[in-house]
Order: sequence, then C-alpha cells, then structure tokens
Amino acid sequence: MDTPTPQGGPPPGPDRSSRVYLTTLRHDLRAPISAIIGYAELLAEDLDGPENRELLADLDKIRSAGRALLALVDDLFEPGKIARGELDLDRVGSRLRHDLRTPLNHVIGYSEMLAEEAEEEGQGDLATDLFRIRDSGQHVLRMIEAVLTAAPAGVAGPAEGGAGDDGLSELAVEVLTDLEAFGEARTPAEGGEIRGRVLVVDDNELNRDMLARRVRSLGHEVAVATDGAQALEILADEDFDAVLLDIIMPGMNGYEVLSRLKADPALRSIPVIMITALDEVESAVRCIEMGADDYLPKPFDPTILGARLGALLEKKRLRDREVLYLHRIEEEQRKSDELLHVIFPAEIVRELRATSTVLPRRYDRVAVMFTDIVGFTRYSEDREPEEVIFSLQQLVQAQEQLTERFGMEKIKTIGDSFMAAAGLLRPCENPVLSCVRCGLEMIRAARDLPPRWELRVGVHAGPLVGGVLGRSQYLFDVVGDTVNTAARVETHGVPGSVTLTEGAWSQIADLSHGESLGWVEAKGKGRLELIRFASFR
Repeated sequence: MDTPTPQGGPPPGPDRSSRVYLTTLRHDLRAPISAIIGYAELLAEDLDGPENRELLADLDKIRSAGRALLALVDDLFEPGKIARGELDLDRVGSRLRHDLRTPLNHVIGYSEMLAEEAEEEGQGDLATDLFRIRDSGQHVLRMIEAVLTAAPAGVAGPAEGGAGDDGLSELAVEVLTDLEAFGEARTPAEGGEIRGRVLVVDDNELNRDMLARRVRSLGHEVAVATDGAQALEILADEDFDAVLLDIIMPGMNGYEVLSRLKADPALRSIPVIMITALDEVESAVRCIEMGADDYLPKPFDPTILGARLGALLEKKRLRDREVLYLHRIEEEQRKSDELLHVIFPAEIVRELRATSTVLPRRYDRVAVMFTDIVGFTRYSEDREPEEVIFSLQQLVQAQEQLTERFGMEKIKTIGDSFMAAAGLLRPCENPVLSCVRCGLEMIRAARDLPPRWELRVGVHAGPLVGGVLGRSQYLFDVVGDTVNTAARVETHGVPGSVTLTEGAWSQIADLSHGESLGWVEAKGKGRLELIRFASFR
C-alpha cells in the first residue's frame, strides 16, 4: 500500500513508498541498538576498576555485539542505496534472518545473565540497567520477526511500534516526507571545561535516561522533557544553556520545536544539538539551516558529545558575556547622554550626536533673561552651607522646569544668578514675551519656596553669538552686547519685578502695561532707559 498523500502534494508512487518504509525501518532498528551501546558504555565507565574485571569484560562483549548490530543495520539499509532504489530486498530479508541473530543473542544472553547475578548480589541499579539492555535487544528481535513474517513480495513489513494500516510508522513518515520535500527542493549550489544547564528532549524513555545520565556525567545539570510541547513549556519558565533535541517525536517533532525556538526572541540564542537515529545527510543539513548549532546521529560517541556540548557552552558563555558588555555599553551611553543633556541644551546634543561637533553661529533675534536673588550674600553668611545649597537647589530646579515650560534654554547658573534665553535654539514667536512670562513665574516660585526669596529679573533682546566653550569642562554659552546689557538691566532692576530695556519693551508694548524707571548709568553701557513690567493688557 502507498504512503499517505502529503497535504497539497501529488500521490506518492510505489518507489517512494518503499524508500520511506525502508528508511523508517532503518531508524526504528537503530534506536534500540543505540540504547544497547549507550548503556553498556555508561556501565563500563561507572564500574571501571580492577575489582570488576570480569564484569567489564562481559560488558565489553555486549558493547561489541551492539556495534556489530549497528554496522549490519547500516550496511543493510545504506541510505544511498535506499534513495536510488538499489536495495536487494531478498538479501535484506536473508541477512535479517541470519546475520543479526548472533549478536542479538549475545546481547540478550549476557545482559540477562549479568542482571540476574546483580539482583542476587543486591545491586538493584546495575540490574535495572542490564535489564534495559536485554529489553532493547528483545525489542530488536521482535521487530525482525515482525518484518520476516509480514513482508510482502520481499519487502519488509511493519516495524514494531507506531505502525499505521499501510505498514509504515506514521510518525516517521510525517518527518521523512517533510524531509524528502526539503531535499528535493535543494540544489547542489546551496549548501577550560564549561558547566551548564542542559535540557534533554526525547520521547523514548531509555534514550532520554541514557542521554541525561551521559550529560550529567560530564558535570552538567540536566532536566528532561518527554515531548516537544513540554520542552517549550519548560524553556519558557526556566533558563538553560543548551538543548539536546530528538527529531522523531509524537505530536510536535524536533523540526517544529527547533522552528519555534528560533522564532522566539527570548529563546533563539539557546544552543541546540539535534540527536537522532535518522542520520540522512538532508536531515543534518536541514537542522543546521533551521538554526541548530550541531547534529549528532545515534549512537553518538560520548567523547564527541562532550566536546561539542562543551564548545557550544563556551560559545554561549562568550555570547552572554558579549550581550552583557553591550548592555553595559548601552548603559554607559545612556549615562553619557544624560550628562550631555545636563551640560547642553537638547538641540545642541542632537547636533553633537549627528556631526560630532557644534559649530559656533550668530543668532539675530534672541531675548536674554537674568535673575538674581535679593540679599543672597547676607542670607548665606548666617546659615550652614548644607542649608544654603539645599535651598538654592530647590529654586534652580524650579527655574529649570519653568524655562522648559516656556520653550527657553537654560544657559547657566553663576552662584545665585540664573541665565536663560528665548528664540535661541527653538522657534519662538515673541522671545521677549516668553522671557517676561517665565520671569514672572520664577518670581512667584521663589516666594513660595522656603526661605521665601525675592528675585530681580532683567531682560534685553538682540543679536548674539553662541557656541561650545571649554576643553576639560564643556559649556554651551552665548556672548555679545545683548548678554552684557541683560546682565546690567537685572542689576538695576526692581526686586520682585521684571525689568526690561526700552528696546525689549517695545516688542511687548501692545500686549502689556509698564512703568518707566527712567535712565540709569550702566557699567560699560552708558545710559539705559529701563521699563518695569506692570501687567498684561
């Protein structure tokens, strides 16, 4: 009977049916044989010592028989011959009947004898593992008997366990059909010890136990999952350094699990080694191209497993360290950005990031505002430094918030003097109006905050030059006659009021009421007419 038709594909022909069946049978035979070899090797390692010389010799016979079985299966079901349809089915049946029985009898006989002796001597764990070896040998024997009694026209019958009505393992057919389509779609042109926490994923209890013990013997912490869905649940809840993943599993096969892992940003960096008795080249290639880090066919060499797992854990350790370093760099960059924003206005920071420099330039229509605390020197002399700085810090923070609120740039503080500008780096419809409104709010803030300070505020408008000054301590500053004049206006201003030059006042005269303070002699400036802001119209 032909294999089930894959969804969306043409009906498979007889040749393909035979190929899938024989490949499935090869896989189903190799799995228990791999368990025989693996358990024999584990026991030999655990019992190594002169006091167990006879037992070790018998285990070596079991291991040798297992390797002979594996070599016969690989020779009988050589993948290239299966793919080309060159398999001599009569020869396969004959060799299954005769050549496999001798090593199988060795495996079953020795393991059963040793298990019974272990039970008599009270070595329960040893007996359990030896019975597992015996059971695996008997499983292979039953599979061979099923093949020989059910083989139609020289073609092997159903392999024991999981066979469908058509005599094929439905689970293996699902994976092999998918793999076959993958292979047909490809073209020749495509082509110090680390300890970690490892998740072993295999639906076969013997394989899972053996692999977990092998990994644990390498010094790693091990958790197990019985299928793909459970593996994904465990990985979502716990951290692992590597995953050993079987391909042929019920429900969700290894390909699907691997695809889910690599699609999840939180899991995709976990190294994955695919371990399976399905040892076709296309399977290895597909796993690697899907994102697997390595691929080992069963039975695997323990030394190679240890080396490859160690290499992957080292690779993950280096990747984790790289991620940590990147996070540190990002954190340092964030701190650096915050520091830049403390030193420079936001627009200057953006220019510095974009061009790595800040060009000095002339600004033609800027309003400059200075504030100063009335009686600050006398206040400072009568109080502890901590109290002075704390109170001043409260006021400066309030002034910074108000500066931002009115779309202005803080330039700097000099002692108790605060300097800001409007129309400098951000568009502003009326820079003088922004300074007046901001100054009025600063006066209110100073009165509300302890120790109820009174501010003088001075404003002047005109052209100036701005740029970054300094080498060891950078500062964005503005210079020119406009700046000097604004500072003089503040000095001659009225406490608790905003004072402007006549030129600055002219820019808000139609919006407000003011009171002339007359002419004053300003240092370095000569005579200036000053206007005290009274109210808005």
